[in-house]
Amino acid sequence: MFKRILCGYAADRAGRDAAVLADELARLCAGKLSVAFPYHPMLATVPGEVGERRVREELHSLLGDSPALAEASFHWTSSSWPIRALHELAEWERADLIVFGGAPARLERRHVSVMERMVHGAPCAIAIAPAGYADVEDRALRSIGVGFADTEESRAAVELARELAHRGGARLELISGAGLSRELLSYAAGSPALPAAEAEIQAETKAAAERVAAELLGEDGCGFDVRRGDPCRVLLDASERLDLLVLGSRAYGPVRHALLGGVSAAVMRGARCPVLVVPRGVPADGGSATGYAHAAAER
Repeated sequence: MFKRILCGYAADRAGRDAAVLADELARLCAGKLSVAFPYHPMLATVPGEVGERRVREELHSLLGDSPALAEASFHWTSSSWPIRALHELAEWERADLIVFGGAPARLERRHVSVMERMVHGAPCAIAIAPAGYADVEDRALRSIGVGFADTEESRAAVELARELAHRGGARLELISGAGLSRELLSYAAGSPALPAAEAEIQAETKAAAERVAAELLGEDGCGFDVRRGDPCRVLLDASERLDLLVLGSRAYGPVRHALLGGVSAAVMRGARCPVLVVPRGVPADGGSATGYAHAAAER
C-alpha cells in the first residue's frame, strides 16, 4: 500500500484540502507523510526553518494531534511550477502517492489542465482532494468506486481499491458509463442503429466487469453500476455518493468501449469525492502501491 505519501501544501483552500486527505490516507495505510511547501530563499523575509515552523503550526491547527503529522518530514521548494517540484520530490523519496488539492477554477477556464499535467509523467499514484474537503465533517470511508474499463490500468485500479476497501471496511463498486464518448456520440447521434449499439456496449461492459470482479475479487465480491450514458457523466454522478473514486489513467480501449482515458481529466476536475488515479505503466498483475511507482518511473 501507500507507505510513503507526499502532500503538496500551500496556505490556501487547495492546500488545506490536500493536507486533510493526505492525513486520512496516511492513517488508513499506516504510511509516512512528507509535506512539500513553497519557499523562495531569495524572496522570503524569514529563514527556511522559520517558514517550516509556520507550516507545521498551520497543519497542527488543521489536523490536531495527528500521528502522521507528528512523524512527518518537510521539504520546501522554490520551483515556479509546483507540478514539476512534486514529481521530482516524489522520485527522490520513492513516494507511492502524491496528494494535492483541486486546481482553482480560473486555471481550468484558461485551459491549463493542472489535473492532466499532474498525472502525466507522475512517478506514482495521484490523489486529488475536491474543493472544500477540509470542511467535510464525516470523512469515513464507507463506499469506494472504481471507474471500470476492460484494460490493464483498470484492473490495477480494481486491485488497489480492493486493498483500500479491506483496510477501511468499505463497500466496493465497479462503475462504468456504457456508451460512446461525447466526441464519438456527436457523429453517431442521428444513427437509427445507436440504441442497439448502446445496448450491446452495456451488455459487453457489464459482462467484462463481472468477469474481472470474479477473477480479482473472488468471494469478496462487489457492486456494479454499469449503465448507458456518457462515461464522464456517469462517474461524476457516482462521485456524489462515494467516499473515494479510483481511476486508471490513459486507459484507451477500443472504440466500442468506454474510453476512460478520454474522460479521466474531466472527472478529476469535477468529482465531488476524492479521486485516486493509478498512472499508466502499472504492472500487469496490479502489484503494490510501490510497484505502481517503480513501474511508472521505469517507463
